[in-house]
Amino acid sequence: PSPITAGRPYFVMELVRGMKITEYCDEKKLSTRERLDLFMQVCHAIQHAHQKGIIHRDIKPSNILVTVNDGVAVPKVIDFGIAKATSSQKLTDKTVFTAFEQFIGTPAYMSPEQAVLTSLDIDTRSDIYALGVLLYELLTGKTPFDAKELLAIGLDEMRRTIREQEPPRPSTRLSTLPGQELSTAAQRRGLDAPKLVSELRGDLDWIVMKALEKDRARRYETANGLAMDIRRHLDNEPVFACPPSRVYRLQKMVRRNKLAFTAGSAVAASLVIGLTLSTVLLFRERAARKQANEQAAIAKAVTDFLRTDLLRQASSFSQAEA
Repeated sequence: PSPITAGRPYFVMELVRGMKITEYCDEKKLSTRERLDLFMQVCHAIQHAHQKGIIHRDIKPSNILVTVNDGVAVPKVIDFGIAKATSSQKLTDKTVFTAFEQFIGTPAYMSPEQAVLTSLDIDTRSDIYALGVLLYELLTGKTPFDAKELLAIGLDEMRRTIREQEPPRPSTRLSTLPGQELSTAAQRRGLDAPKLVSELRGDLDWIVMKALEKDRARRYETANGLAMDIRRHLDNEPVFACPPSRVYRLQKMVRRNKLAFTAGSAVAASLVIGLTLSTVLLFRERAARKQANEQAAIAKAVTDFLRTDLLRQASSFSQAEA
């Protein structure tokens, strides 16, 4: 940084001449492995920023340019215009907002916590989420949520989608693309369509989905952690990312369908209460009927005794006197 004559500081930065990382990968028809190698370099760059106490908050292809140095592709992370310091120190006096003002960042790459109408609780795991979106796009050619669709559904529904809706796994997203789009995506990666879908299914699916977890505590803790899991996959070693458990899936289903589960629980509770009450009343009715039958039997026995035994005894007594 250097002061100018007016006293206002400025910062001289490298002029990066390059292409967006997604465009570079498609133009060069990089394979999945080559894309992953490039992506890991981006992770290391973001990790460096985090170690310096900086959260980028707007990671997307247009902010990652690929330049070629001595025949080697080098990704450069640019545009820290809305970056946030992890300490209490502000980077600038002004905060840059999107067109929606409440949002800081770009909707298609925005973490669920950024979609809340405050940015006071943003930490480095928001960048992990954005890296997951970028990886998703590098692998499939699509973002988890379509940018145009997000803008079309309105602010509130956009926020709800980002915070609550689970995107399809990369392999699933590819397999559901129209035939021509799928063929184009595969050709840009030097593969046929079935092979590309098969290549993503498994480890890469779970690595991406772990980075895209709605609950940031379940994401990778660091950008290096994400890069290391990708390295494990490339080296045919077990990865940390894995499919969610059945219990976790059930919890997510309940959270996504709160109203339905609340109504269903109320109906089930009513049925249980009704069944319990009916059962209690049935047992009471049976007990009362049994008691009434026992009393009737006793009364009948008394009546029979009076009609037969006592009369017989009285008759015998009369005959004896005669």
